[in-house]
Amino acid sequence: MLEVKNVSKIYRTDEVELKALDDVSINLRRNEFVSILGPSGSGKTTLLNIIGGLDRYTSGDLIIDGVSTKDYYDRDWDTYRNHKVGFVFQSYNLISHQSILSNVELALTLSGVSKIERKNRAKEALKKVGLEDHINKLPRQLSGGQMQRVAIARALVNNPSIILADEPTGALDSKTSVQIMDLLKEIAKDKLVVMVTHNPDLAKEYSTRIINVKDGKIIGDTMPFDGKNEEDVEENTKYTSMSLLTALSLSKNNLMTKRGRTVLTAVAGSIGIIGIALILALANGVNQYVGNIAGTKTLPSEITVDRDYIESGYNLTSIKEDNSKANGDIVAEDDIRTNFSVSKQSQIRHNDTKSLKKYIEDNQKELNSFVDTVNYNYGVDIKILDKNDENEVITISPIKDNDLLSLLGSNSTSNLVSEEDFLKSSVKELISETPYEILSGKFPENSSELVLIVGRDKKFSLSSAYTLNLARRSALDQFIDNINNGRELVSGNVGLNYSDIIGKTYRVSLNGEDYDNAKEVKIVGVATGKTDSDDTGFLAYSHELVEEVVNASSDFDIDSPKVISFYAKTEDDKKKVNEFLDKYNESTSDKIVYKDSTQEMIKTIKSVVNMLSYVLIAFVAISLVVSSIMIGIITYISVLERTKEIGILRAIGASKKDVVRVFRAETIIEGFIAGLIGVTVAWLLSLAVNAIVSIVAHIENITSMDIFQAIVLITISIVLTMAAGAAPAARASRKDPVEALRSE
Repeated sequence: MLEVKNVSKIYRTDEVELKALDDVSINLRRNEFVSILGPSGSGKTTLLNIIGGLDRYTSGDLIIDGVSTKDYYDRDWDTYRNHKVGFVFQSYNLISHQSILSNVELALTLSGVSKIERKNRAKEALKKVGLEDHINKLPRQLSGGQMQRVAIARALVNNPSIILADEPTGALDSKTSVQIMDLLKEIAKDKLVVMVTHNPDLAKEYSTRIINVKDGKIIGDTMPFDGKNEEDVEENTKYTSMSLLTALSLSKNNLMTKRGRTVLTAVAGSIGIIGIALILALANGVNQYVGNIAGTKTLPSEITVDRDYIESGYNLTSIKEDNSKANGDIVAEDDIRTNFSVSKQSQIRHNDTKSLKKYIEDNQKELNSFVDTVNYNYGVDIKILDKNDENEVITISPIKDNDLLSLLGSNSTSNLVSEEDFLKSSVKELISETPYEILSGKFPENSSELVLIVGRDKKFSLSSAYTLNLARRSALDQFIDNINNGRELVSGNVGLNYSDIIGKTYRVSLNGEDYDNAKEVKIVGVATGKTDSDDTGFLAYSHELVEEVVNASSDFDIDSPKVISFYAKTEDDKKKVNEFLDKYNESTSDKIVYKDSTQEMIKTIKSVVNMLSYVLIAFVAISLVVSSIMIGIITYISVLERTKEIGILRAIGASKKDVVRVFRAETIIEGFIAGLIGVTVAWLLSLAVNAIVSIVAHIENITSMDIFQAIVLITISIVLTMAAGAAPAARASRKDPVEALRSE
């Protein structure tokens, strides 16, 4: 039983009050067909909306099956409309972008009914109203009478106890009106049907009870009911809740009806994602490229132990401030507090390379399995001497003529004469493990022999040839003279035969000896790297020569190298070198500190690349903010366009949260499409960039799309669009359902 008890409804606008209902009381039976008659503005539709829970009474009470609704929360009213009430409206109020079947199913989705049962019940309801053959059509494909029957099927599908019909035949012809009234009369056999109508003839013919309303008061009732002899029925009903999938389905269908706008919005929203994705792809590609060159001749798989290294730190210094007045005409202000309140503390530390060298020699066999060679650098400056064309003694190392070399295009002089690390293995070990191969002659076999390293194309710089005294300097002098006198410059290459190089002698000053007393050495071979390298045009010598220089000088100790370098066979083998050194540290209290200089350099390069990427991303992110604002505006427009749909959803029991969820789903879809377009376009562009760079610079995969980053970018796109649509979605949820249903 349903009881309207002393209900009044007052509408307030500014300072004007309009009393739509004035102390109305009626009891309605569980099964009857009630028609409410009255002129326009009499309050009959307001009474219907209060009975249906769409509108709230100002005073009085609505008692449902003996339960007062005074303390109802929003979710209680939502559940009441979903489970107990079915609405049939004059304008049908079907959701235009949903199929007939989906329109009828919608109320069941809020009730938590399973998908299979939902479809079966919706089909059965449509069958009852004679529309089983139209379930896949859209509302616009039906006639007015058919649409009203769909509305009745939707009202019946949840098996409510109350059917409320507001002018159900108002937009129909007389023949169709009769069909709808016959259907409602049949429903009233086991349900309460309350109909608002202007047509007294229809009311008299089909209704079992007619209530007349005027000026917000009941002025007539053909079959009043005192509420006695009818037991209330208690029903356990669950609170309604729309699933995200239902919300997504509603929003997807709505967006599909506006494909052009949806696509353009998504494309606009994807611009920022494209920019960020390309920046990340480039950063990934560069970082991978830098990482891939580790372990090559250019960047060897090297781990070093320095005998002397600097350990730095920072110390906060507390300075006491003397505020006493300084006497004098002028004041020299103390700036120590500003300049030195934080001081950097650096300290020289020492590794015991002597003990480590012995440990290495004792475990040489183990090392050989994962290390190409171990190089000992003593910081020796080997002085190579020669005589020029004028029979003057010249020093090949160190080079003094930097300006001249710079003029000839050399950017560095440090590679002209090498230390022992260019031939890492001792002569006592077979030379086959060296990264070089002989073009002519042989590798050094003792301390008196050298080898010239040239490029794989059998070339090296002319400046190196002059510096090593392998080419006559007269040509160079002529070149300089031409520059000084403004004459035409003619450049050219100098051809050298192996016979011009092999047999060339120099002198090495072991401990400061002059040219005549220095040790004689000679070039015995010409070699090239096994891999491409710009490191050419230098003399390489054996470890034995280094030992002689070290032993001849009191400044060096052959058992205590300045730097010990481990050259792993592969990048993965560096882990074994680390384990080898960690094992040494476990065996001694004087632990050594080692570093992977290659990785440190790579890490630095990657840090720079990443830093630049973040800066660029920050700039590109501005477009994301702009696109988010645009999507917020589009969502607001969608709220205005879907106002009636909001009213329909509220009428069938959707809560405010459900309405928010519908528009949140719309922004999720927009954000997903924008993100997907963004990463897809970025991926296609990265393929094009890779192809161009591969052809032009011979570098493969300079950009690399990461699937995880792509997923994160799509997620960010979704989150941003959801944030942008939050305010419009909240606004939608606050719309009055009665007003929303009246919108066009």
